[in-house]
Amino acid sequence: MKAARRDRYNLARVLTFSQPVFLALLLLIPLSILIAWPRLAQRRRVAALAGARPVAGGPASRSGLIWDRHTVIGALVRCGLIALIALAMAGAQLVTLNRRLSVVFLVDASDSVGAEGRDLAADFVADALRSMRPAGQREGPLDSAAVVVFGADAQIERAMTGLRDLQPFGAQVRSGGTNVENAVRLGLSLLPNDTARRLVLLSDGLPTSGDAEAAARLARAANARLDVVALPSTTGPDAAIERLDVPQRASAGQVIPVQVVVRSSLAQRAQLTLFAGPDLVGQQDVNLLVGQNTFSIRVTAARAGLSAIRASLSVPQDGIPQNNTLSAAIVVGGPPRILLVAGAPGRGAADEVAPLKAALRAAEIAFDETTAGAMPTEIQSLAEYQSLVLANVPARDLSQRAMFSIQSYVRDIGGGLVVIGGPNSYGVGGYFKTPLEETLPVEMQVRDPKRFPSIAMVIVMDKSGSMGALENGAQKMRLAAEAAARAVELLNEDDEVTVIAFDTLPVDVIGPFNGRDRAAYIPRIVRIGVGGGGIYIKESLDEAARVLAPTTRLTKFVILLADGSDSEHQPGARELVAQMRARNITLSVVAIGDGSDVPFLRDIARIGEGRFHLTNRAANLPNIFTEETALAQRSYIIEEPFFPKLGAASPILAGISAVPQLRGYVASTPKPSAQVILRASETDPLLATWQYGLGRAVAFTSDATTRWGQPWVNWAEYPRFWAQAIRWTILDRLDSGAQAKVTSRGDRAVIEADLPAARAAQANEARLRATLIDADGITQTVPMVQTAPGHFEVDAPLTLPGAYLVRVESLDAAGEATLERAIPYARPYSAEYAPAAASGQSALEAWASLGGGARLTMPAQAFELNVPAAAARTDLFPILMLFATLLLPFDVAARRIVISVPGLLERLFARRRGLAPQMALANTERMGRLMAAKRKTVTSADAPVEAPLGRASLRAELQRLREQPAQYAIEEGAEAPPPAVNAAAELLRRRRERKGKPPETPPN
Repeated sequence: MKAARRDRYNLARVLTFSQPVFLALLLLIPLSILIAWPRLAQRRRVAALAGARPVAGGPASRSGLIWDRHTVIGALVRCGLIALIALAMAGAQLVTLNRRLSVVFLVDASDSVGAEGRDLAADFVADALRSMRPAGQREGPLDSAAVVVFGADAQIERAMTGLRDLQPFGAQVRSGGTNVENAVRLGLSLLPNDTARRLVLLSDGLPTSGDAEAAARLARAANARLDVVALPSTTGPDAAIERLDVPQRASAGQVIPVQVVVRSSLAQRAQLTLFAGPDLVGQQDVNLLVGQNTFSIRVTAARAGLSAIRASLSVPQDGIPQNNTLSAAIVVGGPPRILLVAGAPGRGAADEVAPLKAALRAAEIAFDETTAGAMPTEIQSLAEYQSLVLANVPARDLSQRAMFSIQSYVRDIGGGLVVIGGPNSYGVGGYFKTPLEETLPVEMQVRDPKRFPSIAMVIVMDKSGSMGALENGAQKMRLAAEAAARAVELLNEDDEVTVIAFDTLPVDVIGPFNGRDRAAYIPRIVRIGVGGGGIYIKESLDEAARVLAPTTRLTKFVILLADGSDSEHQPGARELVAQMRARNITLSVVAIGDGSDVPFLRDIARIGEGRFHLTNRAANLPNIFTEETALAQRSYIIEEPFFPKLGAASPILAGISAVPQLRGYVASTPKPSAQVILRASETDPLLATWQYGLGRAVAFTSDATTRWGQPWVNWAEYPRFWAQAIRWTILDRLDSGAQAKVTSRGDRAVIEADLPAARAAQANEARLRATLIDADGITQTVPMVQTAPGHFEVDAPLTLPGAYLVRVESLDAAGEATLERAIPYARPYSAEYAPAAASGQSALEAWASLGGGARLTMPAQAFELNVPAAAARTDLFPILMLFATLLLPFDVAARRIVISVPGLLERLFARRRGLAPQMALANTERMGRLMAAKRKTVTSADAPVEAPLGRASLRAELQRLREQPAQYAIEEGAEAPPPAVNAAAELLRRRRERKGKPPETPPN
């Protein structure tokens, strides 16, 4: 019964070797015996001469000759030690062939399969698991299974286990693609090596990336069988835009043809719409026929720069909406055009740009005007302009995406940026620690503390329950804490600051501490969490006044952050703020949300002679807090007449020998690599420029209006100055002659570039890279590989459809980049949503054939034993080396130490009987023989020397000794010495006599 159960699991056990060449070490065994043979032969020869007889209980040959027990044991131990080491070095393995089976189900969860196909796959896997062979009591499970869910990527849904139930699928994969190769490779990694291996692929057979055939061959090479189960593809009426053809380049005002190819499975009416960037440029109703339909629309290229042409199809019956939009990109050439961005209305936005617009018109510079909140945030839309001009724009009016797009526009595309100052810009505009500050050649923080009087500031933050709400995945309290930390960073070393988080009580009070110690306190500030209830205004302002009471600093400032709908305990707050203002304490208020308490908060800000800010976005808090901190220091805005001082020479001042007086500016610090063209003072820049990435940026810290620049507005060179400043940021990109193109290959874009023939000789030393910029300004930079002389390629991963700008750049020895070619590229929708030209059933069967499997129709077939038996290998190296290590001391002992087991036992019993150890030792057989031989040697040495014997006489003497062994005198109680020992002593004595040597004198 037990043997039958074992056969059910294991088929056979075989000993194999991974390094059989080391079996040659076994030849050392006969060599070891050959080395030990002289000692064995000598024992036999002496025994033969002495006429010895076998000793009872001792080893003997068939001829009755005595063998030395210890020499034989030593030889056997040495042979065993050599055999163990040789087998271990040869990689001995015990291979057990068994019928255990492991199965990995690869479930296609892509959009082409759809929800119905995924449900069918789940039912198939669940039914198959119920057909697994049950686990034994001692041997463990016979079958085990795992599940991998895949789309464009693959994830493990269920690890390898013998459980027979299946939980609902929960793995999240990118369903916009199908990569069978990734799924097969992940499945192979889950299969154990000591069981039979099977992969079951459940798919519609329509991959979009990867090499499924190579994966099938890999599975077979890994001794795994690949079976397939066909899933249905998404069916139903569908219309898709297959292709959008536009020219790559055009001129401004040129009418360009746009060709749209649509494939439909149903005859129906549809509406086709074309967009150029954000502008609607064409729309028409079309009749779709079954099959391929081609439509031509002519549009006008209105704007210079990179433009994304997007076609959109609207149909009443459509199963896959993802394939109804397709984009293409075109570069429109023409005269330079800039985008003029002003602050939001209500802060004098019209006055900010009115003189500037007149100057641009006088200089014949084309421009578009917009506000900060309405400016485009997609990089492709910004790329239509050669330069951006921001006039007195606060950071809070720009979204984070807009600021990152501006940064990428300058750095990665090579656009220009001109920032004009004002009371809402630079440090007082909240630029500190923003992408805008990184792009500009000046820093917002003034690093000369002697210019600023030390201030004492208290930040009171609402930490009530409403601050726990999420905004774009970020908690409002977290954003408020980050705003407080950024305000602390802006302070000077001698400034004093306290942060109080308040709800009904001052829960977290951090400080007061000096600005030089900010590094120790900022981590505590950013960890402030949400409390409960609403903020008590009166009590929170009482706490702020208490903190500021002992300070000796002249400037005292409080920033209060409160909920516009949850500000409690208002009675007495107005009177308290008036008392604080009488003690020279300024109060500014920031309200989150336009709620019922906003009028009250606005009123106490007015009484405190500070500023009131209302925002619905907590993401604006860092910019608002840095604005208020800069204003609290009261030295960032310098409002006094001054004459600009000339710094470095620049084309911006070409033809301008003198500039008029200005009345104010915003203090800042030039960056180390910036070039200061005009200075407002010895330390403060007025006009600074620098190269940022591929583009250029200009910072003008005064304004362009009559507020600070009345003399400049009336200056005759005013239009010339601004025209030259803007044109300096517009770089002339000369065509290097390099050719580049981008093609789609699955979910990757293949970028190819060919250098001109004149540079082919230096092609081996050239280094090229490609930069892809998407609509959000996110860049991917990948090095290009030279595959032929002057020809470079790279595969760039692109997961999202849309328009991209691809820049091919060459790098010099110092790593500086030079533009070779900039081309537009439109990533189409994934092939997952493309109309299928044929069914994937034939592809599934081909993969199964390559993987040594077949198409399964029943779930139970997944656990049939029609796969090669598995080989479980047990490495014997550790065991063999362990036995060899244990045997090594016995090898040494057998050759060096003589141990008599009976003697040891007799000695042990003698100790128990109280006898002396010497008596027990003297009575041993071997000790008695040795003592008798010693005494006989002494007796023989004293005998008279006889004449040498001949060969015949020697034989006669040996015969006499054999016949008369008892003639030797021994002590009473001692056994007679062995004849072989006495004969050897006599022969040695007579040989010395023949050679004329005196006999040896026995020791005393």
